[in-house]
Amino acid sequence: MNAMIVAPQPEAVEAGALVLKRGGNAIDAAIACAFMQGVVDPQMAGIGGFGSMQVYMPRRGVHEVLEFYARAPLKASPEMWSDLLVGQSRDGFAFLLEGGISEIGYLAVCTPGSIKGYAEALARYGTFEWADVVAPAATQARRGFMVRPHVHWYWSQDGVDTGEVRTVDKLRFSNTGRAIYFRPDGTVKLPGDVVVNTDLAQTLERIAAAGPDIF
Repeated sequence: MNAMIVAPQPEAVEAGALVLKRGGNAIDAAIACAFMQGVVDPQMAGIGGFGSMQVYMPRRGVHEVLEFYARAPLKASPEMWSDLLVGQSRDGFAFLLEGGISEIGYLAVCTPGSIKGYAEALARYGTFEWADVVAPAATQARRGFMVRPHVHWYWSQDGVDTGEVRTVDKLRFSNTGRAIYFRPDGTVKLPGDVVVNTDLAQTLERIAAAGPDIF
């Protein structure tokens, strides 16, 4: 079988490649890859996020886009933060609010769509069982992953020049974030360090066993 898998982190690529070696199709591999990517590069992807997926399967006559974006809470309104607007980030990516409340803390959270999107894609076009595409990511989260240079750069440098809340400050915002991503001396983990996220592993194990609707 000729195939190519592209992802930022090698563990994610390897998870998808293993699915193909076991007889899965491109959708099976993509979902396994996505779950793994969310474990090993968690500030760039994950089950708490959202996205879109372009599906092209010419032998089945399929070419469509699945959109699974985040949803705002029911009490959200267009003007809810208008009096807190500071300006726009220097790179044009985001609007900045007083106290960074749209970037950090409970007000920054939307209802994630990734799990529903993955499940819909697998149900329509996949061949693997749901648990089989989730399980490798759960195993990786429990075993831990090695911090790579770009992941560390994003943690420690992102947002410095844009006006947005720095990623490192988001990571240290909670006790659990500090326990997972920081060294005992209070510095963010360095390239080569290992990150173990048992809580995420348990969450993924429950999702694998009970299905997407549990999330």
